[in-house]
Amino acid sequence: MAERERDIQTCCISDTSCQFGLQSVWGTGNQLFLFPGKNPLLSNERRPATGKNEQIREVQWDIDLHHPVLRKMVNDSHNIFVNLQRQATQLTGAAFHTQILNSSRHYRATQKAYLKDLDDMIGSTRDEEQRQQYMEHLKLLNISELIWSLCEILFIESPVGGLVVPKLLDWLKLHFITAGRLFDDLMKEEQPESKTTYWDTIFRLVLQGQIEKACRLLSLHSARQTDDFQTLINLLKRMPQLSNVYKGSSVAEFDMKWRHWRDECQRNYEEQKFSINPNLETVVRILCGEDAVFSEVKDCCDPWYHMLISKALYQDPTVKACDLHYYIQGCQDAYRSTTRLGELDSILLSALESDVYQVIKDSRTVFSNGWFVAHLTDLLHHCGQLDSHRLQFGSDLQREFLLLEYAGSLMSHHSLWIVGVSYLDHCAEFGRKYLELYLDHIPLDSEKKANKVLKICEDRNMTEQAKSICKVMGMRCIRNKRLGAALTWFLRSKDVGFATVLAEKYLLEYSESGEFTNLDLIDYLGPSMLLSNRLTFLGKYREFHKLYSEGEYHAAGDLLLALLQARLAPKQFWITLLIDALPLLEKTELIFSSQQTRELMKCLEELTTEYKLGKKRDGLGFTEARKDQLDVLKLALSRNLPKAILQEGTVNLL
Repeated sequence: MAERERDIQTCCISDTSCQFGLQSVWGTGNQLFLFPGKNPLLSNERRPATGKNEQIREVQWDIDLHHPVLRKMVNDSHNIFVNLQRQATQLTGAAFHTQILNSSRHYRATQKAYLKDLDDMIGSTRDEEQRQQYMEHLKLLNISELIWSLCEILFIESPVGGLVVPKLLDWLKLHFITAGRLFDDLMKEEQPESKTTYWDTIFRLVLQGQIEKACRLLSLHSARQTDDFQTLINLLKRMPQLSNVYKGSSVAEFDMKWRHWRDECQRNYEEQKFSINPNLETVVRILCGEDAVFSEVKDCCDPWYHMLISKALYQDPTVKACDLHYYIQGCQDAYRSTTRLGELDSILLSALESDVYQVIKDSRTVFSNGWFVAHLTDLLHHCGQLDSHRLQFGSDLQREFLLLEYAGSLMSHHSLWIVGVSYLDHCAEFGRKYLELYLDHIPLDSEKKANKVLKICEDRNMTEQAKSICKVMGMRCIRNKRLGAALTWFLRSKDVGFATVLAEKYLLEYSESGEFTNLDLIDYLGPSMLLSNRLTFLGKYREFHKLYSEGEYHAAGDLLLALLQARLAPKQFWITLLIDALPLLEKTELIFSSQQTRELMKCLEELTTEYKLGKKRDGLGFTEARKDQLDVLKLALSRNLPKAILQEGTVNLL
């Protein structure tokens, strides 16, 4: 088949500011942002000024899946898809093939459910434009279900003995319901034969293999007792049924019975037993499989693929799927003068010619949102239909490309993006790379969404993306003065630099106000405090305050001294630590030993010396009030030292 180019859709932007050109940047999924301008050709060239307020325009395409009604179908089909991928790793052989067929039927059930919803909406909506949109969706979905069910018969299902005609007849009855509707109408009439549709209905029923219904209508005719009517009714009733093959009969046995039956039909026709009634003669000619009669009743088996199945039924009912293409040309020629073959005809033609890849290619043109081709190709891949074609780039990449394209159409939606992630997970070659790029561009509108994206990154060991998300959210919290939330984000990403900055902000806040905010967070830092020295100091300093408030003065004093000796605290915070020792020195009970007192005096001396030498003067916090407090501290240390020595000496003597 000749390849057909896809029509190019054009979008015009009426804006004089675009006269110098357009630039663009990609958004997420099927999204593009356009703005006026051009890339400078020379390094010193400037972009011409338009003198107007320039606008950024958002362009999206193939977004019909974003419609609220379609989202239900997207979610339902996603569950079927994920389940099939899981079964692919657990099942093999016939068991897995059964699962593939069940998945195909579930996909079709999802389409039918959505068709019903669309029908209801078309009937209830008052907006004419909305109604037209729904009707367009309905038309496309009917076409997709028609194609899918045919592909299921030809490529996925494995009929007993390779017989496809019984399944194709079911396909006809399901999608071409005119015969059934006319039959129901005639059965309500007292004299069906008086209606102009009587014989057309019989022809339609016979062409679809609905022999029982055809016999019922013939039995209602006023001339039903005549020999010609009785002979035809008996021939119809004795027609060998392909359904017997499914009940245990062999294909060879059926073929032998069918040939005997057709010979009998041919003999009765040649003996001109039906010549009195041309309509009866037309029916028996159909039973004989005469080529010319199908052209005569082509209005009853329109379109061409209906005629193809009817011909196969009466000319070679045991035909294999791979041989159906022999009937195509003659059937198409019968309609060529009155009907122009369209896109649907091209797809069904490719299917009947067993050209799987052309089916996929043409379907991708008709169904632009990617849902149809992505899921159908996945099924065909799993049942091995793509392996036989041996494309240069491999059948796996054909499937993966279509899944990537479909996932891309989901990633630009505010809620369906999470469904798109599952499809990318099952693209072994490029799925992870695509997912990383998409996650980098997903707008983090809320902390809830950010946590979802972060969980996806953590589950897939995407360290860089996880850090980026935490950094973005952490910086947003800092701008909003939510230090506790910011620290939580930086702890999750183990960002040492920003965790240190936030710890210093907490310490500065304490220095200025004398109290901590977000105590719950600081109290339960746990092992996270080891991320940085400042964070460790913050956690331990908060622990010192808890010990002091609980009356554990000795433990509090030991911890305070350990913080000074370990040099974990910034130098400008030493004054605060030393002043925190003052209440402990003023206790009646001795808290600091002589050695500990000397260490405190040493730290005080180091801090004072730096101040006097002029080092970091502005950053050490030496206010007049602080100086007075340090003088009091020096006096308290001087008093505590002999007290400690005396008590220690007394203890030693004892």
